[in-house]
Amino acid sequence: MYNILITLAKSLFVNSLPADLLRSDAPIERVKNLFKTYVAVVTIENHSYCNRTCWFCPNVFLDRRSANHIMPDDVYKKIIGDLASIQYDKAIVWSGYLEPLAHPSICDRVAQARVALPHAYLVIITNGDYLNRETLERLEAAKLDNLTVNLYLPDGKEDDEGELSVALQHFQRRIGLSLIKCGPRNYVVRGSRIKTPVRAALFTHESMLNRAGLLDIPKTHAYRRKAVCIEPIRHAVIDYEGKGMLCCMTRSDAPQHKSAIFGDLSLPDYSLFHYYRDLAPARMALVSPGPKGGVLGPTGSLAIPQWLLRWRG
Repeated sequence: MYNILITLAKSLFVNSLPADLLRSDAPIERVKNLFKTYVAVVTIENHSYCNRTCWFCPNVFLDRRSANHIMPDDVYKKIIGDLASIQYDKAIVWSGYLEPLAHPSICDRVAQARVALPHAYLVIITNGDYLNRETLERLEAAKLDNLTVNLYLPDGKEDDEGELSVALQHFQRRIGLSLIKCGPRNYVVRGSRIKTPVRAALFTHESMLNRAGLLDIPKTHAYRRKAVCIEPIRHAVIDYEGKGMLCCMTRSDAPQHKSAIFGDLSLPDYSLFHYYRDLAPARMALVSPGPKGGVLGPTGSLAIPQWLLRWRG
C-alpha cells in the first residue's frame, strides 16, 4: 500500500510540473525561478580524495587515493554566488565519492557558504575517520547545521557487536564527546552545537545500489526501473571538477558515465542554472512512462536514446 501511495504521489507531482522544466531552451531567468522552487538538495564534491575502498563503492577500482584534486576556487565561488543570487534556502550537502573531511579547506568553504547563504541548511556526510575535537570546533565556528557520520565496520563484520563497540569507543575518544543511543545502531553526539547523527549501517547485497551500473551486485530478484525518477528535478550534483552530473549515483571519472555529464561549471559564462536547464532532456526521459534504460545498456553501451543526445547537443 505504501509503494502504491508513493507512486501515486510521484505521478501527481510529475503531472503538475511546468513545461519549462522539460525545455532545454527556457530563458535563464525562468530557470532560476524553477531552480529555487524545485531544487531541494545541492551536492558538492569539495575534492576528489577518499581514504577508504568499500566493497559497495566504485572507488574499489576507480582511483580516488593516489592524489587529491581540490575543486577550483572560481568554480566553488560560482556555485555559491549563483545560489546566493536566488537566496537559496534549502540543503547544501558536501558528499559524493570522497571523504569530505580529508582536506582542511572544507571548513573555510562551509564558512563561505554560511555567510553567503544564511538560510541554507548545510550538511556534511562523513565516515568520521578525520573527525576530531579540533575539526569539530572549526565546523561549529563555520556554523554547519548537520554532520552525518557513517561508521564503516570491517567488511564481513558489519553485524559484529564487538567491532561496533570498538568503533564507537574510538570515535568518542577522538572527538572528546559522548554518544547517546537513539535507535538500533543509531546514535547522536552529545555536547556539540552541530546536529551530529552517527549510524553503523548493515550493508548487504540486497540493500546496496549498483551505482548506475558500475557495480555487479547480485540480487535475489532482477529489477528494472519503471517508476518515474525525480532526482534531476530536485537534486543538483556538482563534482570536484565542476561537472554537473545526472544524479549522485553517476560520476565523471567513470568512462561508462560520460553521457551522465550534463554541464561544466569551469566554463566561462556557464552557470549553475545553465546546467540545471541542460538537465531538461534527462528529466523528460525519466518522468516519461515505461521502463528506464539507465546510464548503461545491458552490454555496457550507452542506453540514453540518440534523440535525447541530439537534443542535448
